Amino acid sequence: MERLRKLQECNKRNMTLKQAFCQFGITKENQAIKRLNEDEEFSAVINWALNKLPPFHRMNLRYTVNGELYQTTITKSTREIRVGKPMLQTKFEGAIRYDWPEETTYETLDVGIIATSASRADIINDAKINGRLLSTQEVAEQESSHTNQDGKNPILTEEERHVVSEFLNV
Repeated sequence: MERLRKLQECNKRNMTLKQAFCQFGITKENQAIKRLNEDEEFSAVINWALNKLPPFHRMNLRYTVNGELYQTTITKSTREIRVGKPMLQTKFEGAIRYDWPEETTYETLDVGIIATSASRADIINDAKINGRLLSTQEVAEQESSHTNQDGKNPILTEEERHVVSEFLNV
């Protein structure tokens, strides 16, 4: 519940993401994120967003509060990180936040892996809600039908970056 409150404060601009989560450190940089518990995973993703999220990119941050899955968007401009409004993603008990690839660690994490992991988790959660368990192959097949051609964020030109930066700083 504390995480949700802090993210809501960030969204309302009462504090920055760095101020809200300065005590969240990463202690297991070389361990696979899939092997971390929920608190360690959250700390790793928050820490990555604060320190490694590239400018002009955004990512979805997911977390559970009392069995409910919430999601917010973190966007980085040239000088600041903005947090979107936390939204209830699902009330499904046992919903997963991300479906990380086995080899993903804090050091190898990137925006594409986060987006793909969240998308795969949505597919798995939807299947669980409908009473089905999907194999890894079935998840991959459904994922390929939902993603765009390369599954990556679009590349912005310098002019587009400037326009986005001005818009975010207004």
